[in-house]
Amino acid sequence: MFDIGFWELLLIFSIALIVLGPERLPTAARTVGRWTGRARAFVRNLTTELERETRKSEAAKSFAEAQRVMKQSVADINVKSDDGKTETSAQKDTPKQAQSGE
Repeated sequence: MFDIGFWELLLIFSIALIVLGPERLPTAARTVGRWTGRARAFVRNLTTELERETRKSEAAKSFAEAQRVMKQSVADINVKSDDGKTETSAQKDTPKQAQSGE
């Protein structure tokens, strides 16, 4: 993200040492370290959440496409039935079960 090298860090540390003094510098360094850690954790959580939502969206699209293909296949099977009717096999079995007493 930021390209800060050794010499830039040394310059920042020197300026902080002059401005804050040796007594307050460790406390300031800890505070900056905590803020940096929290910012990294926030970015990591945000990235994870965005990836999860992207996968969820892609899965929903795939599921919708599979349903569409399945419905189209069922419609094609119904049209191509042997007796020329457009009823499904479940509808064909229903009257036989009712007659047999099941």
